[in-house]
Amino acid sequence: MGDSLSVSIIIPCRDDYKHLLITLSKISKLYPKPEIIVCDASKKPSMIKEICINYNAKFIKVSSPSRGNQLDAGAELAGSKILLFHHADTDFSQDHYNSLMNLFRTQESIIGGAFLKDIGELYPSLKVFSWLHRLYTTHIGTLYGDQSIFVLRSVFTEMGGFGDLPLMEDVNFSSRLRDYGNVSVITPAIKSSSRKFSIDGKFKRKIKNIGLIFLYRLGVSPDKLVKLYYDDKTSGA
Repeated sequence: MGDSLSVSIIIPCRDDYKHLLITLSKISKLYPKPEIIVCDASKKPSMIKEICINYNAKFIKVSSPSRGNQLDAGAELAGSKILLFHHADTDFSQDHYNSLMNLFRTQESIIGGAFLKDIGELYPSLKVFSWLHRLYTTHIGTLYGDQSIFVLRSVFTEMGGFGDLPLMEDVNFSSRLRDYGNVSVITPAIKSSSRKFSIDGKFKRKIKNIGLIFLYRLGVSPDKLVKLYYDDKTSGA
């Protein structure tokens, strides 16, 4: 892609202005400057639009919370060759940005991928698990939303985007993306907020997530699963 390489960072958000503020303050300093798009589905009036204006980020208001709709709305507005779907509570540095751009500059066959997830904080004593997680994720594992999934915009369009899925949009898209072409899981590992794990407990939350994915693969509708996923203790997309 050479010098024409460009990136649009698309951030779904829902009543999560504190994490969004931190994230925008970081990614607005990336070089070369990416296009930043925030897709907000907050139920209550919030400061998100004002925060976007302060950081020169494009703002889209989505009528109802649906991660699939939010991400697709952001992608439709994006003007860059590479789309990066990034959660508001996930860290992203210049090193991550450089790794992404270097991947597409050096490997022409790559159509997309994600960052390796940093799970060291959640399971500090399970080093073998971390090694297995890295091996599995790199080769066959599902690419989850909190790994900052990225894809060529042309490929994203050909695939039909995430679709109208309020939840499990990443699981669905990951499977289709791996079938579509060559993907890569890259480093440095990316870290997300552990607030949901702190509130629910590490293993309880992990079991809950696994259970939801299991139900989805059995055919349970994402519209039903989303009610189980969200609760009054946490928010965010």
